[in-house]
Amino acid sequence: RTNKEGKIKSQKSDGSLLLGQAPMSERASRERGPQTRGSERRRSSPVASHPQRNRDKQTTLLGKASAPLLGQSSPAREDTIVKLSASKIMMLTLIKSRLQRATSLFTSIIGAGIVIGGISTQPVMSLFRGSISSTTAWTISLGAFYYANHVGLPSSYLIGSSLACAAFGVVGSPLFLMKSIFGPKQPEPMVKMVKPNEAPVKPKKKSWVATIFKAITRPFLRLIFLVLAILDTVIHSSFLDKRGGTKADRSWFWNQLYEKDEDYYDYEQVYGGEVQNDHPEELWIFCNGILNDLDGAKGACKKITEMFGRPCKLLHNPTDGPILDLLECLMGKTGLFRLGCTGPRKLLRNILDKEMKKDCYKKIVLVAHSQGTIISGNVIADFNDMIEDEEMYSAEERGDIQQNVSKLEVYLLAGAAHYVSGKYVSHLECLSNRGDVVAVLGHIFPNNLKGIWRNTRGNGIRYEHCKDLVEYSNWGHTCTDHYFAPMEKGSFSESKLVTDYWLKNPERKSETETSPLVSK
Repeated sequence: RTNKEGKIKSQKSDGSLLLGQAPMSERASRERGPQTRGSERRRSSPVASHPQRNRDKQTTLLGKASAPLLGQSSPAREDTIVKLSASKIMMLTLIKSRLQRATSLFTSIIGAGIVIGGISTQPVMSLFRGSISSTTAWTISLGAFYYANHVGLPSSYLIGSSLACAAFGVVGSPLFLMKSIFGPKQPEPMVKMVKPNEAPVKPKKKSWVATIFKAITRPFLRLIFLVLAILDTVIHSSFLDKRGGTKADRSWFWNQLYEKDEDYYDYEQVYGGEVQNDHPEELWIFCNGILNDLDGAKGACKKITEMFGRPCKLLHNPTDGPILDLLECLMGKTGLFRLGCTGPRKLLRNILDKEMKKDCYKKIVLVAHSQGTIISGNVIADFNDMIEDEEMYSAEERGDIQQNVSKLEVYLLAGAAHYVSGKYVSHLECLSNRGDVVAVLGHIFPNNLKGIWRNTRGNGIRYEHCKDLVEYSNWGHTCTDHYFAPMEKGSFSESKLVTDYWLKNPERKSETETSPLVSK
């Protein structure tokens, strides 16, 4: 007989294949060394070599820790090796997550410094009306700082310019402030109603003494509760990793801070009655940002209806004061200390998942502003993860999700999100004013430095598969006054909101009415 036939005969006589074990020649080759074992495995049959390769990989992963286990029986040894492998993988995963959170916390501090520097470059960019690059604006600003240092006012220049630009970046330019204070008051948006509800009874006004007392004491009490809530979370959790989003998951201190929960408002609740809908095949949803109460968010929905002719539902992200709102933005951007920020994200994801499955809607348009862009960016990332998760979802399920997501059009105003990807949505736009202080946190963060600021997933600031539109000479952050109103005057003229939806766009041949405010 040949050598090959002799090997087959020895395997059958050994009987180990019938027991599901490796042949004697394979076990002997494992003891002789890796080189001999590899040559023997190549000559052995595939049925016999496959279990042995799995055991070799496990032994290699465990190293010396699994050496004492070789004397045990095969099933017991394999169970012990699998348990040790699982524990080691869990330990490595925990170490990796801790390192990512530490990196995110450290880079967030660096990112805050970059944001302050970026705010101080805004006057330079506005002065040159976007005709220079961000790098040149940074160079000019650093030159001014260097000159102030020789004069003896470095900190005064940096702090003063940053504070001034931050203030103007929220409320608008000084000229806009003068017009808003001394000019005529802007009229309420005009909305076509089919059947308005009866006028609700206005609540009685509180006394001015109680209002002043609450305005003075409330910020200090909220600051104390915020410190206690953070300390409570750090003590009872692992390195800023508390993730509860509901009242049941939060401590008493957090529940004192979060006075209102997020909610979803239908047409009748937003407009106070039945509103005319000329496009029933479309669904428009607005997600508001920081320091935006319910009346202000409803006003933005009415402005959307006036400009684009579509009624708009509201996902209201309630404001909890400037400090807590900014902390929520940090939570949503980086993933650090995520307690309290999962509620609006979960609500929006569930709403979109429900509405996208309806056949009556051919298009779903999501308009988000400020902190709403962080929430929306995270929700889009959640859907992207579902589409690309081959282990959790079947190919058919992933195809259905992708088909539903393809209905989405997303417009992010004053983008503060850390990661935005329009890979699977039908259209994604990011619109920002160069003088918007909040947009410096995300969309207009310096391009060369976006990779420095990392979130807990290890990603830098990234805006992918989207259309970027920046107005370099515009200041201000509010949605209606600094985005929709300038849009009526010619800003963001390349946006699809203007070219396809704006009712008063003079370039739309189907519309005869032209806004007198348009100036090209």
